[in-house]
Amino acid sequence: MRCVFAGLGLCALAACATSPVTLPSQPAAIAATAVAPTLVASSGRMRADPRGGWLATWPGVHWTLRFVGSAVGVEIDDHANYWRLEIDGLLVRNIAPDAAQAQRTVWVRDLVTGEHTVRLVKRTESPQTAGRFVAFHLEPGSTALAPHLLLARRIEFIGDSYTAAMGNMSDSRACSGPEISQRTDITQGFAVLTAQALRADWRIHAKSGAGLVRNWAGRLTHENHGTHYAKNLQTDTDIDIQPTALWDWQPQVVVIGLGTNDFSTPVALGEPRDASALAQAFTTRYQALITQLRQAYHDPVFVLLSLPLGHGDKLRPLVQRLVQEEHAAGFAKAFALDWGVLQGRGCGSHPDAEDHRHMARLLTERIRTAMPSWRSE
Repeated sequence: MRCVFAGLGLCALAACATSPVTLPSQPAAIAATAVAPTLVASSGRMRADPRGGWLATWPGVHWTLRFVGSAVGVEIDDHANYWRLEIDGLLVRNIAPDAAQAQRTVWVRDLVTGEHTVRLVKRTESPQTAGRFVAFHLEPGSTALAPHLLLARRIEFIGDSYTAAMGNMSDSRACSGPEISQRTDITQGFAVLTAQALRADWRIHAKSGAGLVRNWAGRLTHENHGTHYAKNLQTDTDIDIQPTALWDWQPQVVVIGLGTNDFSTPVALGEPRDASALAQAFTTRYQALITQLRQAYHDPVFVLLSLPLGHGDKLRPLVQRLVQEEHAAGFAKAFALDWGVLQGRGCGSHPDAEDHRHMARLLTERIRTAMPSWRSE
């Protein structure tokens, strides 16, 4: 079957997923031209690569191109990440890592000749390895168009593996390391689903296993959320606590989902803090983060996430108290959201796709309550 994409003539998504319109790692029949970076709209923390293209480690970073034509190529140089390729809002290809051929071009052909929008999304997080998107390619006779204006609504999501949608597409809690990456799709996580429901752009700064003060099971005591949050690339070694460029993107809403790793496992003997000191340090650090972001982003709305955890259910009361203290200090734009009990059928008992859809519905409604003007389309 040939899947045809054009306006209202879109094929069904299921058909697109199985249609042979994408030809990986094959040269175009006619010499193609790389699209100039100035015509590519990018969103998320990334860095221009001296060889060409961009480097990224955070999940959910994406690039968009408008063009007129019947084919488009996507060149990547990456052996670690999964990527999602969309045409006119529909998935046409999930691009898997290829250790044998990291740099390759994936083509989508047989489009109805006309105007199309292609978007490439980095599905997975890769804190140790930067993925490289090199360029979009067009064949002779095709034309790259100027990008659309950026979306006026913007949401920043800060969190851990829940926010990164770790293992959300799995149908089993038991997953190997490679299976976790294969079964993770940030676009089906609550962050992207919420942003799309609100017609907002997103940035996702989430690292699995990281806590605000204490990482999962007390591991890697030399690092935590604070040591990587301020980086464009998590692989950077020079840490600038408050690089000016990071604050150029100004969200109206900041969603923070930290604490799951701090409190989901009991504090063991020999850790730097006992349970009481951990709770105090967590509260102090959280307040400092909110203050920092309030000043950097000029008083955005904050939504602080929590859920029931074992070992005393300590996270939810701390988050509720943080919001109460913000209100008492005169800052009324802080809100708490309790996920409640989730099914947790994803990898490692993480939220699965159904959980994430439920979480997105809750968060979307909470943001609409906090931002009445966002209720309109």
